[in-house]
Amino acid sequence: MKRLITLAVALILVAGGILAYNRYGGSPEVKRDRALKAARAYLESGKTNEALREFRNALKADPGSAEVHYEFAVLLIKQGDLRSAYGELVRAIERKPNYYQARYQLATLHLLAKDPQRAKQELEKMRETKRDAWENYHLAAQIAAQEGDINKALENLQKAVEIDPKNAMLYLDLGQVQVVKANLPGAEAAFRKALEADPKFHKARAALAVLYALEGKQDRAEEELLTATRGDPENEQLLHVLGNFYATSRKLNEYEKIYVDLLKRKPDSLVGRKRLAELYLARGDAKNLQLMADEIIKAHPGDKDGLYFRGRLRLAEKNFPKAIEDFLVVTKSAPNFAPGFFYLASAQLRVHSIEEAKRNFARAVELNPGWIPSRLALAQLHLAGGDADLALEQSDLVLRYQPKNEEALLISGAARVKKRQPEQGLAFFKRALEANPKSIPAAANIAAVYAIQRKFPEAIKEYERILASNPDRVDILASAVQLDLLQGNAGTALQRAEQQLSKTQNKGGVYQVLGQIKLSQKEYPKAVEYLDKAVQSNPNLMSAYLLIGAAYAAQEKFDAAISQYNNVITKNPKAIYALMTVGILYDKKKEPQKANEYYQKVLNINKSFAPAANNLAWNYSQNGGNLDVALGLAQKAREVNPSDPTIADTLGWINYKKGGYLTAVSLLKESNDKFKDSNPEVLYHLGMAYLKTNDKKLAAEYLKKSLKGDTVFAGREEAKRALEELNTKRS
Repeated sequence: MKRLITLAVALILVAGGILAYNRYGGSPEVKRDRALKAARAYLESGKTNEALREFRNALKADPGSAEVHYEFAVLLIKQGDLRSAYGELVRAIERKPNYYQARYQLATLHLLAKDPQRAKQELEKMRETKRDAWENYHLAAQIAAQEGDINKALENLQKAVEIDPKNAMLYLDLGQVQVVKANLPGAEAAFRKALEADPKFHKARAALAVLYALEGKQDRAEEELLTATRGDPENEQLLHVLGNFYATSRKLNEYEKIYVDLLKRKPDSLVGRKRLAELYLARGDAKNLQLMADEIIKAHPGDKDGLYFRGRLRLAEKNFPKAIEDFLVVTKSAPNFAPGFFYLASAQLRVHSIEEAKRNFARAVELNPGWIPSRLALAQLHLAGGDADLALEQSDLVLRYQPKNEEALLISGAARVKKRQPEQGLAFFKRALEANPKSIPAAANIAAVYAIQRKFPEAIKEYERILASNPDRVDILASAVQLDLLQGNAGTALQRAEQQLSKTQNKGGVYQVLGQIKLSQKEYPKAVEYLDKAVQSNPNLMSAYLLIGAAYAAQEKFDAAISQYNNVITKNPKAIYALMTVGILYDKKKEPQKANEYYQKVLNINKSFAPAANNLAWNYSQNGGNLDVALGLAQKAREVNPSDPTIADTLGWINYKKGGYLTAVSLLKESNDKFKDSNPEVLYHLGMAYLKTNDKKLAAEYLKKSLKGDTVFAGREEAKRALEELNTKRS
């Protein structure tokens, strides 16, 4: 018995030794192969971190293995770690110069880095190894596409398909090139071919869904996406396929059920959480979106989708700086993820980082040429920046895909008007109105073109048509009244505004229009009477306060007016409109310190009151106050009232004084566009900002406009000096 026990122990020891040897012992090649086998097994089961660890073990055992360096690089590329992948590919090629697939991957990384020349060098070496491989033509197509030669890209892809007619990926790329060429039937045929080659190739089905969405065929897009989702609910390639597609989907509940059921079966499914996050984002369900984003980030800190969802949530909450932080991480870790760049640009736009926003919208367009929102956003920025040609380039491309896209038609029309082509612009505005008969912007732009052409009856008819169904649009009323006054019909203007009082809920705005009519006739007491009614009806109507100040200033009755308003304040210390008007009157008396006392009293009552914040910011900026405090006040005013041109002017001029000239130009241009070249001080500010950006032509143009009339404004003398200096340098 004792002998048997001893033998058993010996057998156990031997078995243990074999196990230990199998796990830890052997030659470097044996250790390498063992680790490589484990890495591949982990990859098949989706355990990426474990696979990365085993690849490192394999390289530690045998640093000279080109195959291990290559496979490790492929995984690093999937993880988005392109820098490390590049190093591994270089090592693979150093050890095996004719390693064809490694060179192919390296060339692809060069293209991602926007270095087509180095990609060409790799292509030449690939051809030395395999002359007519499909990869050669595929790579040549990618190089041609990056260099802007779409026809050459198409030609090379067609050759690649001839060599490997069952390669689904080649048909996918062929379809994408056809989309860029606006050959949508050709694109659809290519995507269908990809699915014939591989029915489970969900990238092709997703591309087909995007194509249908691009064409406005929402039902067919939804059908393709739902088919792909049912077939493979855990396919991460289907994430973010259509951006905001879910927002228009009528089958949200069906999508949700797929992923709720998936999480019941697989509680750790990361893709399940991500797809639910997309659904909650589309629904505007902030609570559940936050829950999903937190769970994703907790399970995988730094996950780009988790940060993307959190960034979208912060963007919706108007927490723009934090949203930018998230999207910057997303775009760094996923440099080919178009939505990351789009929403980064959207957040940057809200904090007036115009050039950064423009750059990132352009990157989103580059990554996904068929994504319409990116092109439209970029077109709008180019238009706002004064570059009509670039705006047309983007909007006209959208119209090739969607000839009835209202926003693209409006941008194209506005750009053509800017290029002094009013008839062409009018044609585009009419097309927009045909596409959407209820479009106020289309009708208003048609009226504006008629006004430019001095076809006043036609313009007024358009304004009246808008007001008939939109009685609260006081801006449209003001435009019609302005045309009445231009024709010398003050009585008609007054009658038009008075009749609107009974039709609108926006009585404050209409009273302001009535006040403006009386101001134009120099009937100051009646103007003040109307404007008082305007601010009593709407205490936030900043422009009305300014007009009251202007009316009293024209009569030079400052003290009498201040006394009158102080009587109101005595009875009601929280009468914001009275406090605000006194502040303006002290400004008119050139007593900014006294004015600031009243503006601060207003803000003590309501810290979000935009008119007081704006005026206080202005006084600080003009009278030696703290520019940072002024900037904060102006930004607060802008958040509350983002469409007010006076606030845009204040914020722009403060940015000018702080040296942010590009931001200043953007804001001041916005203000001037809304004032329609009618405010000399804003024109002066815009001219000075263009001067600082070294755009001397536009600087001279706007400075000259600011001095055109006899209006006295702060800075008039500086505008004269700057214009004289510009003219001297020209001569």
